[in-house]
Amino acid sequence: MATTTAKRRQRGSIRPNGSGFQVRVYAGRDPVTKKDLYLYAQAPDETEAEKARTRLLHQVDEQRHPKQKATMAFLLDRWLGVTEQTPTSYDRAEGLIRNYLKPAFGDLQVAKLTVEMIDLFYARLRRCREQCEGRRKGKTDPQTKTKHVCKPLAPASVRRMHFVLLPALGRAIRWGYATTNAAALATPPTQPPPDPDPPTPEEAALVLNTAWQRDLDWGTFLFLTMVTGSRRGEMCALRWSHIDFERLELTVKHSNDRGTIKDTKTHQRRRQAIDSVIRAVLLAHRARMEERCKRLGGTLSRDAFVFSTEPDGAKPLLPDSVSQRYKRLATHLDIHTRRIKDLRTYNVTELLGAGANVRTVAGRVGHGSGGVTTLKYYAAFLATSDRQVVSGLTKQLPLPAGLLTEQSVTTVVNGMQLACACGNTSLWAMLVVGANDVEALCGQCEAAVVARLGEESATVVRQPVTPPGPPRELAPWELIAGELRSAIEDGTLADGEAVPTVVDIAQAHDVSVGTAHRAFACLKKEGLIEVSRGRRAVVRRQEVSTDAA
Repeated sequence: MATTTAKRRQRGSIRPNGSGFQVRVYAGRDPVTKKDLYLYAQAPDETEAEKARTRLLHQVDEQRHPKQKATMAFLLDRWLGVTEQTPTSYDRAEGLIRNYLKPAFGDLQVAKLTVEMIDLFYARLRRCREQCEGRRKGKTDPQTKTKHVCKPLAPASVRRMHFVLLPALGRAIRWGYATTNAAALATPPTQPPPDPDPPTPEEAALVLNTAWQRDLDWGTFLFLTMVTGSRRGEMCALRWSHIDFERLELTVKHSNDRGTIKDTKTHQRRRQAIDSVIRAVLLAHRARMEERCKRLGGTLSRDAFVFSTEPDGAKPLLPDSVSQRYKRLATHLDIHTRRIKDLRTYNVTELLGAGANVRTVAGRVGHGSGGVTTLKYYAAFLATSDRQVVSGLTKQLPLPAGLLTEQSVTTVVNGMQLACACGNTSLWAMLVVGANDVEALCGQCEAAVVARLGEESATVVRQPVTPPGPPRELAPWELIAGELRSAIEDGTLADGEAVPTVVDIAQAHDVSVGTAHRAFACLKKEGLIEVSRGRRAVVRRQEVSTDAA
């Protein structure tokens, strides 16, 4: 009896499709959606279709095909769950994913994301951050009741978005969600050229004088930031145990990242020299903290934070609150730069302008790369240093005999000769002539020089005089507390009457709920309202004291 062998079933299928043939090959089961996965290809004739089927079968056998039909939203959430980032970096990446990447690519399969899609996405963001493509320009938003104005997203923000997509798609390849990294071939916006813009010495003095007048602790924080050039997180993580008053040395060991104490940005400790002035300012600040602790019956720990909202220095300041407070101060004073980071730039610029070595400055502020970052991103141009360099260079070069004798090299006004200690005798500015004296500003070192009749000219060292700062501007929570306090005192809010909720207060004053909570905490501390969990705050009944007859 003849034996028959069963014919093996062919893998994949070829069927007519339009003007050609479609090839379909089974590629397994999606572990997420539990659906069958197929690979497809299109060919013009049956011969090419058979070649395409063979090629797809090789991809399946070698596991080079996407194993899942995972979406970009799924991938980005998975990537956020496994990536190791600081709290600040994590929040920034999560915000970019939530606000931009998910709305644009959330429902798209990872394997179908192309380089063209990413490049067009970046281009649209650079025209309008809401990607309206001009369709909403000038139209009124029904929710906000305001006209739409196209605002491009900053190149730095688009670049951050690119460096979220790049590692996420890299993970997708390793996890089998895709076979290529489209972001690796996409072109993000170019890096903007660095343009450090620190406050001028006059603006720095105005900021510091105003801070001293409003709050000595706040003034101490800004003063130490200006003279050390430390990062805001490093200042907020500084402890008294890090300061050696005997050796006049300060050690930067940690950084504060939204309340989490961690290593510095470069993961290295560094020491900074301080002088007697800085030592006196810090000792006065510590004396104030010790006095507060003493009044409350406690003691100041050696390991307490130098800058804290607590009397005993148990909790550090938050870097974000410091930035917000400085921005409000700078806006109120109307200075041209309003980032607390610019005080760090001010420190680097002034040190380099004073002749400090680049490597010394880089080591002092915690820059790596031997000073490249210091010069590229933090050093601003100083006209005074530029003038001094040129003046010193011209003195070293030979000149033809008799060239300078034909020109006036001295300045004589009414018989009084001007001469600066730096050697300048001919370059002056802001000339003021009196009956018996003449005053001018040296054009090389910008020192004030005075010449009197019958006397030699002398260089006058003057302390910069800055006008007193404006009166202290109340914080939003203080304004809210003041309004409620006035309403309670004048009887608008009667005893036992319910106070508006924190949500209503926040909406009425356009502030966050946390700001409204802070105002309520102030009123509770003053004994004006009663607050209990699960119930609305009410005006506390005031006991009326009667004098004995």
